[in-house]
Amino acid sequence: MINIHNDFQTVREILKNAIDMHIHSSPDLIPRKISDIEAAQQAKEAMMRAILLKNHYESTVGRAKIVQKIIGKSLNVFGGKVLNYSTGGINPEAVEIAIKMGAKEIWMPTIDSKNHYHKMKKKENKKGIYILNDDGKLMVPVYEVIKLIAESGIVLGTGHLSSKEIIILVKEARKMGVEKILITHPEWRIVNMKFDVQAELSKAGAYFERCLYFLNENNYQPSSFSTIVESIRKIGVESTVMSTDFGQTYNPSPVAGMHWYIEKMLENGFSQQEINTMVKRNPSNLLGI
Repeated sequence: MINIHNDFQTVREILKNAIDMHIHSSPDLIPRKISDIEAAQQAKEAMMRAILLKNHYESTVGRAKIVQKIIGKSLNVFGGKVLNYSTGGINPEAVEIAIKMGAKEIWMPTIDSKNHYHKMKKKENKKGIYILNDDGKLMVPVYEVIKLIAESGIVLGTGHLSSKEIIILVKEARKMGVEKILITHPEWRIVNMKFDVQAELSKAGAYFERCLYFLNENNYQPSSFSTIVESIRKIGVESTVMSTDFGQTYNPSPVAGMHWYIEKMLENGFSQQEINTMVKRNPSNLLGI
């Protein structure tokens, strides 16, 4: 269980102008703790700089624009698009529209990826989306999506793909000029990316989004948080983005989660400057703000 110490002034100071690039809010098919507007209001009250809304079933780009108009300019509210079946899968035309509307991140398949189906033992009529062909190369539509992302300069998120898919995706995306690649929660068991692979991708210029949601299955035990600490120490602060991936009904709000995350990082010996890099500088560079 997460315990928040609201009198921890250093934490609250770091939280000012922080960015959370991974928030799940309602409306959604999955029950959520807070709405888009509530997520933005809470982040605004904490004087954060920006949030990025994510949904597995639909684009959040239009939703983010409406929330931005309501909330005002003191907080940046962004959206993106996940390439699951319900959003058209690997659909370049849909990606192009999302980018034109202001998407800040395009995620490869998450809950509909073949890797997710396999790891979660999902029995579906569909096989799950696999981005490689029989020759081990990217499918043609994936190249078209990469081209659009490269031209727009937004973030390519790896979603719930397997390490094999991610390695090839990052290599080809970098060749095609994508500068902003964010590996989605590499510690989570669905992705479960080994340190040597992370080191390889870090050298290729990828960032790693280390999410609190990873801790859910471990009941927030200190030993599980140590995995995040070890990951950052081995791979580097310079390539790390701290996100919550919160919004679940059984978790604290994303802002409370980020407060706790910062507190735990301080307790584990990270300096204020290092944490600022992971919650402010790196995400702001990725979002272009």
